[in-house]
Amino acid sequence: MKITEIEAIPLFIPLAPMNPPAPLADSSAHHTVIRIRTDEGIEGVGEAFRFAPMTMTSIIDEVLAPMLIGQDPLAIERLWERMYRETFRFGRAGLVLHAISGLEVALWDILGKSCGQPVATLLGGATRPEITAYASLHKFATPEETAQTALRILEEGYSVLKLHQRDLASVEAVRRAIGPDVQLMVDASGAWTLPESRRMAAAMNDLDVHWLEEPLLRMDDYRGLASLRGHSRLRIAAGENEYAPAGFRTLLEAGAVDVVQPDVIKAGGILATRRILAMAEAFGVEMCTHSFYFGPGVAATLQVAMASSECRMIEINPHHLSTEFMDPPLRPRNGKLALPGAPGLGVALIDDVVARHDARRG
Repeated sequence: MKITEIEAIPLFIPLAPMNPPAPLADSSAHHTVIRIRTDEGIEGVGEAFRFAPMTMTSIIDEVLAPMLIGQDPLAIERLWERMYRETFRFGRAGLVLHAISGLEVALWDILGKSCGQPVATLLGGATRPEITAYASLHKFATPEETAQTALRILEEGYSVLKLHQRDLASVEAVRRAIGPDVQLMVDASGAWTLPESRRMAAAMNDLDVHWLEEPLLRMDDYRGLASLRGHSRLRIAAGENEYAPAGFRTLLEAGAVDVVQPDVIKAGGILATRRILAMAEAFGVEMCTHSFYFGPGVAATLQVAMASSECRMIEINPHHLSTEFMDPPLRPRNGKLALPGAPGLGVALIDDVVARHDARRG
């Protein structure tokens, strides 16, 4: 089997209206979806992380696709090594590694389809019939709107929530609204200095926050994270903005986290994420993948998480697109996600929706 064509498609799809509205959230979801076609008629789909879809498309078309055309799509590790090594001087983090990740995911989709098996089976098999999906909320303007949204999300069947609020009042309002039995996390997304982080972590101890995620302004300040972890009873989570196994080794060796959060379509793809999870297990660190998006990246994350007995939850954006572009859309039922039944990633792109929202159409 040979790769004959690679297509990268930038998508801008409006989000469905939220009630209450989330004025601090983007109005649309940005994606770069990838199709890899072969001479045997098997097509693999993938997704690169959402930043700069137009630039991502150029990176794939001009830099990476020429390395893959004519190659055997089943030689996943060899092709990954070629892409990574030939772009190492300018691409071992950021947009280039996002693109490599998306292409690698599409190669796994081809492998699964060629074998007639889900990717999770190729990784050793699913470790359970379903996995807990936690709802990762957008950022809202007031504590009242945040609490109102949290209650609505619980009514949809979720039992674990994560906030992106940076104020203590919102966290307090949500905890009052949802009661003591719902697991609650907070993602500060790089909000505070180390002293501020210590004060916020201390305040959140009394609110039974399961983890505090990326609190420091410098998200790669692992010495600072380790210091915070040493002075706080709160669990510290990070990793969605780290890259490749080498980057995660630095994070783990620093003793910076209680929970590590690799992103399959940022950190290098499926193989890289498997290695990161194995490394985290060796360090005795809890694992929970990052997946705040809607496309094939969610399917890839689900396949990896289901094949790992130590990955306890999967992150889901509980808000909705104005129209779905993936079939099935992988929405949780009663707060749980199961693998789709089809081989590979188990999902397909909806062609007319993808064509309609292709950002290149202007």
